[in-house]
Amino acid sequence: MKSLLRQFVIATAAVCSAGAVCAADLPSPAPPPPPPIPDWIVTVSGMPSVAPQYPGAKMYSIYGAGGISIRRADQPERFSTPDDGFSLTLYENSWLHVGPVARYLNDRPHERELAGLAYVDPAIELGGFVEVTPYNWFRGRLEVRQAVTGYDGLVATLSGDVWHRWGDLTLSIGPRLNFGNNKFAESYFSVTPQQSAINLANGGALTPYNATGGLTSAGLAVAARYDYSEHWRVTAIGGYQALTGSVANSSITEHTGSTNQFTVGIEIAYRFRTTGLFAF
Repeated sequence: MKSLLRQFVIATAAVCSAGAVCAADLPSPAPPPPPPIPDWIVTVSGMPSVAPQYPGAKMYSIYGAGGISIRRADQPERFSTPDDGFSLTLYENSWLHVGPVARYLNDRPHERELAGLAYVDPAIELGGFVEVTPYNWFRGRLEVRQAVTGYDGLVATLSGDVWHRWGDLTLSIGPRLNFGNNKFAESYFSVTPQQSAINLANGGALTPYNATGGLTSAGLAVAARYDYSEHWRVTAIGGYQALTGSVANSSITEHTGSTNQFTVGIEIAYRFRTTGLFAF
């Protein structure tokens, strides 16, 4: 028996040494292919607009704003309007999007009509948004934002849009409701007795007033978007807001401002497809 086992071992070694394929010589399994590099659609935009100089103002100025959005190439483009806050989606499914949002608010400058009132710096508002799209023709959006510069107040914007597309042209329309707490209302619409005395002494007409928060304005926005090519699009937007409640009755609104607030703008956007630039 031992002799037979010895002969088997010797024969196996001879076969291997002669170049036959043994287990140790079998090729290792091929490594799995690398995952595909994500493909993204990046859209950059710029929008000149004409808007009130500050909340409740009757004078208008020209402003410019920019934006950027990124989405996966295999995902459909979401409906949006140029008056949306700058936002980033952190959670989404087929009908819900949630994430952070930011907005910029112009300063309230020193003007003769506002003599005695405090200067309000430009404001950056940060917060979050929730967006629902239960149908392919309707979207609802809520933004809640806290001012971190300029003033100390909490605001919210509730909007809804219906839209329809004819080829390269998309038209949309929807209501806009704006809310602000007491600190927001005080910052832009309150007048203390001391401020009133200084204003009246300088030829103004501002009487003391204590503004409170709530629904600060209500209105409508319309937009017309035209996709000129695969890369370029242009969107015209117009909006109207009527100041409501306490802020509409402020002496600032009555004597130096207006309850009617209009906005018009033109957004020009360029989109391109990139592979591997945003690998996450």
